[in-house]
Amino acid sequence: MACFSFHPRKVLTTGDGGMLTTNDPKLDRQFRLWRQHGMGLTDLARHAASTVIFEEYLTTGYNYRMTDIQAAIGLEQLKKLAGMVVKRRHIAARYQELLCDVSGLDLPFAPASAKTNWQSYPVRLAASAGQSQRNLMQLLQNKGVACRRGIMNAHQEPPYSQAGWRLPHSETSRDQVVLLPLFCGLDEESQLQVARAVREVCAS
Repeated sequence: MACFSFHPRKVLTTGDGGMLTTNDPKLDRQFRLWRQHGMGLTDLARHAASTVIFEEYLTTGYNYRMTDIQAAIGLEQLKKLAGMVVKRRHIAARYQELLCDVSGLDLPFAPASAKTNWQSYPVRLAASAGQSQRNLMQLLQNKGVACRRGIMNAHQEPPYSQAGWRLPHSETSRDQVVLLPLFCGLDEESQLQVARAVREVCAS
């Protein structure tokens, strides 16, 4: 099975929500039950029936259904997916050109064994940066550039803080990585403005 997010920041979005896929019929059946209150009969089957059918609720379930409108948006987005990935790869390559010589900033790279769809463009503050992640982000925000932390770690958030886990690489990444704007509508002039702001902030 696999899980996909359709959050607005993702490559393919429906506004929010997500999708599970599986090639296991047993899991498929279970997921479909959980998705719709544990009901053993789909709405489509019930409404299409020529006789009255009463549904049964076979297990404890939830309301995890995606709306028809979200699904329609997702299907249209899916038709554009290949082009969106090409555009994102172009934007990422241009960031590489614009920022490759900025001191104190480590840029991401895709290994030869893999291709990324560049859901985000993360840059890491090197030890030589001379400023904190928060300060960099604030200075960029002051210049009109929206950015986000690269990752959040569950074990560092209040619900799991008592677990006592230590994940040093994840913890360092949380405090050093910043996501720069990357979306299909990012035109070259806007990206150039982002790069200029990053250069100015890092130089300061």
